Formats: sequence, C-alpha cells, structure tokens
Amino acid sequence: MPQQERVRWARLRVGIMVIVGLVLFAVGVFFISGQGGFFTRHYRLKAYFSNAGDLREGAQVRLSGISIGNIASIRISPYTDKQRAVEIDLKVARTYEDQIRADSVASVETVGLLGDSYIDITRGSHGQEAIPEGGTLKTLEKADVGAVMQNTNQVILNLNALSSKLDDITAQIQAGKGSIGKLIYDQALYNKIDATASSAQLLIDRAQRGEGTLGKLLVDDTLYDRTVTSIDRLNQIMDEVQHGNGSFGKFMSDPSAYNNLNRMLTNGNALIDNVNQGKGTLGKLATDRQLYDHMNTTLTHLDAVTGRIEQGEGTLGKLSKDPTLYNNLSESSQSLKDFLREFRTNPKKYLTIRVRIF
Repeated sequence: MPQQERVRWARLRVGIMVIVGLVLFAVGVFFISGQGGFFTRHYRLKAYFSNAGDLREGAQVRLSGISIGNIASIRISPYTDKQRAVEIDLKVARTYEDQIRADSVASVETVGLLGDSYIDITRGSHGQEAIPEGGTLKTLEKADVGAVMQNTNQVILNLNALSSKLDDITAQIQAGKGSIGKLIYDQALYNKIDATASSAQLLIDRAQRGEGTLGKLLVDDTLYDRTVTSIDRLNQIMDEVQHGNGSFGKFMSDPSAYNNLNRMLTNGNALIDNVNQGKGTLGKLATDRQLYDHMNTTLTHLDAVTGRIEQGEGTLGKLSKDPTLYNNLSESSQSLKDFLREFRTNPKKYLTIRVRIF
C-alpha cells in the first residue's frame, strides 16, 4: 500500500473514532441529565409567571422532584397581566402525560438556598383531566430568594443595632447609672431595703406574738367568734326571708307586692303615654304649643313689669322705690297708736254726746 493511502486511512480512522466518541459523550450527557435518551417522545406545555427570576433555557422540569424534561424557551408573554408577564415553554416527556392534570401546579424552586432554579410540577389527581399538548399549567408564585436574603440582612442589621443598645445599657448598669444600676450597685438603696425588710420581719414577729391590731386579728379568737356569730345571724335572717317572715320576707315572697308594683308601673306607663299623646292637663302642658306661647308671653310681660318696678315706674314701682309712702304710713301708724292710747285713757273725751232741742 502506498504511503499516501496509509496516511489517508489513518486520518479516516481517527475521524471515525472522534465522531463515535462525540456521539457516546452526547448519549452519556442525555442519560445523565435524565432526558430519557434520543428516542424519548416529548410534548410541550406552557406556564406563566410574573418574573423569570434565575430560570434559564435548558433548566430542569421536575414532577414531584423527578426530572421529566427541560425548559425549551423563556420569553415575554403577549398578555398585559402582570402575573402572566413571562411565558415559559416546557418540554416534558410524554411518558408522564397522564400524571400532569388540570389541578397540577407549577412553581419555581431552587436547588439549595443559592443553587440553580428549576420548575417543579405537582402530581395531578386521577379525577382531573390530563393537560393536552400546548396546554397551560397553573402556577404558584413563591417568595423571591433575593428579597428573603435582603429581609434577612435587614433583620441582622436590626439585631446588631439592638445588641449595641443592650451593650450600652449593660455598661450603664455596671456603672451604677439609671434605676436598675442604682438597684444593683447603690449601697444606700441596699441599706434602705435591708432596713425595710428588718421592719417587716419585726412586724411579723409581733403579729405572731399577738401584739398590735394585726396580731390580735391573727391570734385572738374573739374576732373569729364574732364573725361566726354574724354569719349565723345572717343565715337566720336569710331563712326568715325565705319563709316570708318580716317585712323584707313578705316583700320577697308575697305576690301582692309584686302585683302592686307592676300595677303602679303599668299606670305610670299609661300616664306617660297620655302625656305624650297630649291628653289631660299634663299632656296639654307638655305638648300644646299654644299654651307654651301663652306662658312665654306671660313671662315676657312679667319680666317687663318687674323691670318697670325695679326702675320705680308706676304705682308698684313707686311703692317699691319711693320712701315717702313708707314715711307717711309710718307716721299714720304712729298717730293711730297715739289716738288709741289716748282713747283708752280718756274715752269720755271722744264719746260725749250733746243733744240740743231747738
């Protein structure tokens, strides 16, 4: 074989081996990624989300955690609804078509806390219809990991600030500042508390010995006996009331008292109804507008007359303001007293009768 042909044959074998290796590598990748090989049949489903997040084309699609396909494409949806802003095409193995039904829900999950994102689909119920080719899955939006981390950072910052404040408070307490610091480190306050405790212990000791009012209450049986006697008397009174004895007992047990009270309330209600309806004297006084106007006019005139009297106008005004009438009445009264006194002393002076005939 010529040298040139041997070189060509060697190159051909190398190319064939490279091609076979690449094919085997691709087959291995597909099997490792769980796509089911070259000859697995697939069908397309759609899912809509408000945000694609960290999803990318080729990311896994799982059914209850089992890989069943991948994301074929991610694009902006034609809908104006913010909850359906992103349209995602899912390429799913047809083997699982019977497991994805109308009540299945797709959600964006993450491998670990900061791992790759994928779409997980819940297994549908047997009573629901299977989603056909090109059908739309229900979706569930979950909290964004970035937002969660941001909130976590904010919480950590707040905890750090709180820790700093607690350190400041602890330092002030250790320095004896503030109420708590004084309670812990102030010797004078400790002495006062100790003295108060000693005084309280002294009072307790005196009470236990029966000294003082509290001691007598605790030790002397007289108060207990009086209490028992009072309770017995109270029980006796309650028995008499229950048997209808005495005024209060009759009031409690005699139905006539209830009937009289009920009758009185009924009559009172009837009287109030009559007053509200304008019946009787009280009713007219309460509801008659004309009577109110007359009374108002009379009071107005009375106020006018009173004002004239206070100003000394008219007869009553002069009687109220002019002292001349009072002086004349006083002088007349004094003259009448003098006349009566003189009349009692010498009545003949005034009772002499003279008769003249011609």
